[in-house]
Amino acid sequence: MFKKMKAVLILFAVVALFLSTYRPAEAVNPIKPSQSRVTHTLKDVNGVAYKVYFAGVREKKGYASNDQWPFVWAGTNEGDLVYKGNYTLYTHKVGTSHIKKSSFYFKDYELNAMRKMVHVFPSKYKGQPDILAVAETDSSSFETAQWYYIHNGALTKIVDATYTKRAKRIAMNQLQIAGYLNDEGAWYFSDFIFNPKKNEFGGIDAEVKNPGQVIKNWPKHWQ
Repeated sequence: MFKKMKAVLILFAVVALFLSTYRPAEAVNPIKPSQSRVTHTLKDVNGVAYKVYFAGVREKKGYASNDQWPFVWAGTNEGDLVYKGNYTLYTHKVGTSHIKKSSFYFKDYELNAMRKMVHVFPSKYKGQPDILAVAETDSSSFETAQWYYIHNGALTKIVDATYTKRAKRIAMNQLQIAGYLNDEGAWYFSDFIFNPKKNEFGGIDAEVKNPGQVIKNWPKHWQ
């Protein structure tokens, strides 16, 4: 009887020691923050902050010139620092340890570091989320950007926007872009209305008085 009780006590001590030293294995993060080429902080509609990482593989870099890659063109000026690689967006809720890989992938993407092609539109209003833009130069007049925000804890795409002037805030969850048509020599304006709770997005043509003055005073609302 004594031997059985002793064996039970020893077994109990072993189990207690195991439980006191056991730590559940943490999920291995897909990247380290230091691997990110561009890092921004995005806040959702409730003000909860997330780090967003734009990290790539098979990356190369160079300074734009007329003789070799990266070449001078509408998307680069001579001497611009340019990176090229296969990039993915990752998110990291501030205050936690886990980094999540998103499904948003950019193959053979050229990042002109001098033009901040991956930028953020910080919110000015309570209840409006920050917007992340991943842009590419189309021509001397136009740029196209994919817009994203944090929705229910996940990075979510909003829309593809093409413009000459990057968006400016005009009201709660409303942005305006401007595009210049060379063949017409005229500016056109569009207002984007966004419902972040439902992830619904719509655009309408905007009538602007004195467009030349509006363009002259166009604010920089991106970072």
